[in-house]
Amino acid sequence: MRIIGVWLVLLSVPASACTLWGAAGDAVEGGGTLLAKNRDWRPDHAQSIRILTPKDGFRYVGLFADDGAEPGIKAGVNEQGLAVVSAAASSIPKKIRNAQTDARGVMSKILRQYGSVADVIVDAAILFQPARANFLMLADRHQILQVEIGLNGQYSLSTQSNGVLAHTNHYLSQELAHCNQLQGESSHLRLARVSSLLAVDKKWRLDNFAAISRDQHDGADNSLWRHGKEYTLASWQIALPEQGAPQLNLVLANPQQSELKAQWTLDAEFWRQNAAVLLP
Repeated sequence: MRIIGVWLVLLSVPASACTLWGAAGDAVEGGGTLLAKNRDWRPDHAQSIRILTPKDGFRYVGLFADDGAEPGIKAGVNEQGLAVVSAAASSIPKKIRNAQTDARGVMSKILRQYGSVADVIVDAAILFQPARANFLMLADRHQILQVEIGLNGQYSLSTQSNGVLAHTNHYLSQELAHCNQLQGESSHLRLARVSSLLAVDKKWRLDNFAAISRDQHDGADNSLWRHGKEYTLASWQIALPEQGAPQLNLVLANPQQSELKAQWTLDAEFWRQNAAVLLP
């Protein structure tokens, strides 16, 4: 892969931020995996939690932006126990990202068609070479997969089956470092903070991840839970245990509405329900 020269600007990247983190194996109390996302965006649209039933493929529940500049799914988990969360590649200038002709919808495709991280890795080129620049973190009961999608069909994969992972809005892999044309201060501060919190030698649980999501160590604009130029509009935390049903915890902080909190056990009864909208 050819590395090209780039220009770097240190600034606060606008309205395209999220924080992703996870733990797997011995780092999780009882084993399995944990996966979390704080969704940060302009407080100018509504969100919902919905169950989708495709004509072909697996059912899945997702966090959706229902309107605004970037509607669509932002986090999800399917009935096979494969979860995926996303973060914007804000280190690529917006005019370049908006000019992409790459395919959208990779998250929905993964949730509809794949039951494990291993299966996604097998089809990585099919899934990620045509996709738009983005960051994904996936988990099943056994491992976490971190995906960095760059420009022109480039992508990078890393896995974790016995430890922790974290990502924000800039590229971490050496082969895609040339995509970091904008170096957002918030992205670097949030990555440093969540990484430092995860560095504690402990067995992680969902309630620990919920506490991380509320961290405000670095002020209104640069904390994990934000209320400055951008707001944290949702927090998604899921446990995928070695045995038993997944547990999904959700905080929905839609603008000008009371904060909603919910927990679901994703067992057979959950997937049999006919509901299309779970929240709000």
